[in-house]
Amino acid sequence: MPIPVVSFENVEVLTVGVSGPGGANTLFLVCGVAVINFHGPLNDYNRDTVTFLVPNEGQTIPTDPALDIGNFVDSTVIAFPATIEASPQRPVGWGVDSVDTIVGGNGQNIELTAHLAALNPGSTIIRLGFQVNILSQV
Repeated sequence: MPIPVVSFENVEVLTVGVSGPGGANTLFLVCGVAVINFHGPLNDYNRDTVTFLVPNEGQTIPTDPALDIGNFVDSTVIAFPATIEASPQRPVGWGVDSVDTIVGGNGQNIELTAHLAALNPGSTIIRLGFQVNILSQV
């Protein structure tokens, strides 16, 4: 079952005019934190995905309208566990196995999907930091 996003924190969007490539005229630089609650299982890694539409500046509620990027040209993305909890009773570990973006929503939004891993019940990822750079034609 996919990991739900509880809320967003500190979402900031920098919009920059560009000329190219591929007819692009706008670069969106989006960073923020997705609040989640992802735990490790007993004696192994738990792997699952968190997926959300890239939010607007200041957006806190995941169901609010996402950032409208116009016509998608290209993007890059990074994601990392930003806040974690650990238990000293057993080995713990966290990770982002991979992260990617696709055009989502109404075709003018970007959907971020991160594949996460947490080791043993003592591992919990509470916040996932992200930065998405989106090249588009607005």
